Amino acid sequence: MHATLLISGRSVFIILGIGHAVLLLFTAKFEPKDAALLVQLKTSKTGMSNTGNIWRGIKGFHLSHSLGIVIYGAFYTILAIENINYLKSSTALSVGLFVVPVIYIYLAQNYWFNLPRNCFILATCLLTASVFVR
Repeated sequence: MHATLLISGRSVFIILGIGHAVLLLFTAKFEPKDAALLVQLKTSKTGMSNTGNIWRGIKGFHLSHSLGIVIYGAFYTILAIENINYLKSSTALSVGLFVVPVIYIYLAQNYWFNLPRNCFILATCLLTASVFVR
C-alpha cells in the first residue's frame, strides 16, 4: 500500500467528521426548516426517558456519527504513518479499510446526501489506488 494515497483517503473521513460536527454545533444546517417541528423536537420526550428530548437525541446521534468517522480516519492514518507494514500484513485491518467506506457509500446513497457520498467514493478510489501504486 502506498502510504500517501492511503492517508489522503482516510483524511477525507476526518474532514467529513469534523465538518459534520462543526455544522451541527455552530450552524442551523441540521435543523428542520419547519420552525414548529423544531419546537416539537425540542419539547418531545421519548418513551425511554423523561430526561432529554428528541432534538438532543438527534444531536447526540449526529455527534457520535462524527466521532466514529474521525476515529476511523485517524486510526488508519496513524497506522499508515507508524507501521504501514503491519497494516499490509493484517487481513482484518485490510478488510476494515475497505468495508467501512463501502458501508458509508451505501448509507450516503440511500439515506443522506450527494456530497458525503461523493467524498466517500473519492476516499475509496484513493484507497484502491494505494493498493496498486508502489
